[in-house]
Amino acid sequence: MKKTYLLDINIVSEFVKDSPDMQVIDFYNAKRDLCAISAITWQEIIRGVTRMPECKKKNSLKKFIESLEDNIEVISYDKYAAQICGEIQAAAEKDGKSVPYYDSQIVATAVSNGMVLVTHNTSDFEQFKEKTFLRLEDWFTA
Repeated sequence: MKKTYLLDINIVSEFVKDSPDMQVIDFYNAKRDLCAISAITWQEIIRGVTRMPECKKKNSLKKFIESLEDNIEVISYDKYAAQICGEIQAAAEKDGKSVPYYDSQIVATAVSNGMVLVTHNTSDFEQFKEKTFLRLEDWFTA
């Protein structure tokens, strides 16, 4: 089944909070078969947990990562996404702007796969909508 929604890290992090936003959880549960994360988000998750000191929370997050790996598709950052990312970055530079590198890779992954980027940080991604076919959703406010 083709994935429709690319979840940003601030959506995925709701899955492990003691008091998650239930609207986000409900949206995910209703659309879980259509959801994926980018390889960039996977990298952010691994980096965050690996940097943590050994503790009970880190062990819990390691178990979460194992569960996540078994239950959600990770969309690769491929040649087509890299091309889109390069075009996004060059267009921003022509306009005298800089764009966050990881954000531009996540946007390129969503655009190259025809996916909706689901994030709570829509303001971080609005600038990309001017130069791409990026579609955004915020399940916190939907």
